[in-house]
Amino acid sequence: MLDRLNAAEISIWLDAQDKLRIDKGASPELKDLVREHRQALIELKTAVMLMNTAGIRVIRLPLGHLALAYRLGTDLDEIRWAMRVLRKESMPLVIHDEGLRSMTWAEWMLRQKLWTREDRDEYLRQRDAERAKAKPRRNAA
Repeated sequence: MLDRLNAAEISIWLDAQDKLRIDKGASPELKDLVREHRQALIELKTAVMLMNTAGIRVIRLPLGHLALAYRLGTDLDEIRWAMRVLRKESMPLVIHDEGLRSMTWAEWMLRQKLWTREDRDEYLRQRDAERAKAKPRRNAA
């Protein structure tokens, strides 16, 4: 759904009263799609706003993995809710250490490549080809 909105260059946002808004130039089909998924989109926008206002940062840990870093005093229940909505609950949640290199949640999201259906299909083809090349393991017993 988000891919379709992005491909059509249509923006959605929450107004000051937390009502979901869509660009006026959106086609009736896209408007219906947004209405159909209204609650999920509101939760998504709310979760992103929460991550940004709470100062959540994406940091690279010393061993190279990424984690979400929060400031002391942050409401962890809200952050965990936002992580579930954004499907980032598998990322570790750590206390923010100013010494680590970090970026804002919005910066991190902008750097993420949006996968198209073709990207996914190509990934699956490559994965299946690599699995087919792998030699079967012998039973150690």
